[in-house]
Amino acid sequence: MWQIFQRNRALRGIVEISAEHLSVLLEPLRSKLIILDLRPRDEVEEYPRIIPGALLTTEVDLPTLIGWMPPDAWVVLYATDRVPGSCSRLHLLRNDLSFYVLSGGLRAWWRADLAMESADLFAGYLQRRD
Repeated sequence: MWQIFQRNRALRGIVEISAEHLSVLLEPLRSKLIILDLRPRDEVEEYPRIIPGALLTTEVDLPTLIGWMPPDAWVVLYATDRVPGSCSRLHLLRNDLSFYVLSGGLRAWWRADLAMESADLFAGYLQRRD
């Protein structure tokens, strides 16, 4: 299993996973896997599709969200292409979580022709309450 992960030099300490390998792990790791879509709202509006089971985190305080995650979870981060640099230290918040970044982002998932779900900006995702 270790062969499917690679180090991401831009996001030190976070391991990279390919779209194909993540798709294989979705079912067997469903109870431990948390996938976070880190795209900004305008990108989600432009392309309202997500990886099955992913949480849209538009306007969510990520450190707080990370704090609420169950221990020993596998957290996969993705954006359209690359995970924002502002997320490069999320793995330092909890040493009981395993962090991964989707290599190539949502575009790689789409190019691999893997299943996607509709992203509803007004239901079923995390949003800030004013």
